[in-house]
Amino acid sequence: MATNSFLTSIPKLKGRENYDEWAFAAENLLILEGVADCIKQERSAATAVAEDAKAKAKLILTIDPSLYVHIKKAGSTKDLWQKLKSMFDDSGFQGESHCYVTSYQFAWTVANL
Repeated sequence: MATNSFLTSIPKLKGRENYDEWAFAAENLLILEGVADCIKQERSAATAVAEDAKAKAKLILTIDPSLYVHIKKAGSTKDLWQKLKSMFDDSGFQGESHCYVTSYQFAWTVANL
């Protein structure tokens, strides 16, 4: 029952614009539920597989339905997590270059007003 109240407080993942906030909140939800290791490693034992299925379902419930098409084939929680990270995580060079482009576009727009 407690899970439902936590799920409603996690913003739905929409894409790059809120991936960092979503990932932080979703990982902490999995920590509260005791299944955070599902995003770090594949599970093999029968009980571990059941826990993985629950963790995957909880994550899916925090994702905007428009993104389901991209994640339907994820076999495990780890697969799902990695897929979303590869699609939306702006860390590293790509994220930095996006910031520079955005800053340049903003400066150009302001200068040409």
